[in-house]
Amino acid sequence: MKSYTIPSYDGFAISVHEFVPQLANNKTIVFAPAIAVPQKFYFHIAQFLTDQGCNVFTFDYRGIGDSMAENIKSLKNHGFFSWAADFKEVSQYIKKKLPNNKQYMIGHSYGGNSLGFSDAFQYYDKCLTVASQFGYYKFFKPKMKLLIQVNFRIFVPVTTAILGYYPSGWFGLGRSLPTKAAKDWAKFLLRPDSMLSFSNEYNSTFYENIKNKILLISIEDDLFAPKKSVDILGNRVFRRAQVTRKHLKPADYNLKKIGHFDFFRKKNQNILWPIVSEWFELS
Repeated sequence: MKSYTIPSYDGFAISVHEFVPQLANNKTIVFAPAIAVPQKFYFHIAQFLTDQGCNVFTFDYRGIGDSMAENIKSLKNHGFFSWAADFKEVSQYIKKKLPNNKQYMIGHSYGGNSLGFSDAFQYYDKCLTVASQFGYYKFFKPKMKLLIQVNFRIFVPVTTAILGYYPSGWFGLGRSLPTKAAKDWAKFLLRPDSMLSFSNEYNSTFYENIKNKILLISIEDDLFAPKKSVDILGNRVFRRAQVTRKHLKPADYNLKKIGHFDFFRKKNQNILWPIVSEWFELS
């Protein structure tokens, strides 16, 4: 595994890890992380795919994991669009590095949604998303509806005003976030049009242009991405893409739980990861 940085659109250093196969199959896979989740969370599945011959890359959005600034407050004006631009720069860099490879992406939660926040989709031949969703909170279960409203209507504006950033870890939501990223997350969850509301506000999203083959995976016990919200993502947001839907129930795999994160945990290597291998035709 190689570790290095590449400059994003504004020169900000983005941390990248590259997994190099012993016997390459001319396929590249890039991981787009969930909000506040560092790239190292995906290292085990990245190695699994590398062992099957893929060139695999992980990265951190600015302000997360190894792509940190000296002071997170200095990134207060960077949110979903900055992260999507980081993803685009990484995608473009990797395509230039391995131009003859088929290039695939795996997006976790926001990572899958970010396909439309820039035109990075143009670099991918095929995509797979896990727990990416149309995020409007009213599609969530009652307890989550309450938690989302309290957190994003009260705690996000209060903590960002006082601290200059959002301390996600205080609320069990991963690494701390720049102010704008936290406020964009609030818009994504609280507005009825979710990510499509950004199209109206900024006129700079690309969901209508996405025609890629995409496998959208939802998980029965995922409190952060209910099945209905993933269905809407496919039907309304990625409506011009070639969408395939797959809904996972833990009991069907003799598992007690999967939730929002366990798809990527090493304990499920032989149970769930073959879904990825099959979609990208690795075996």
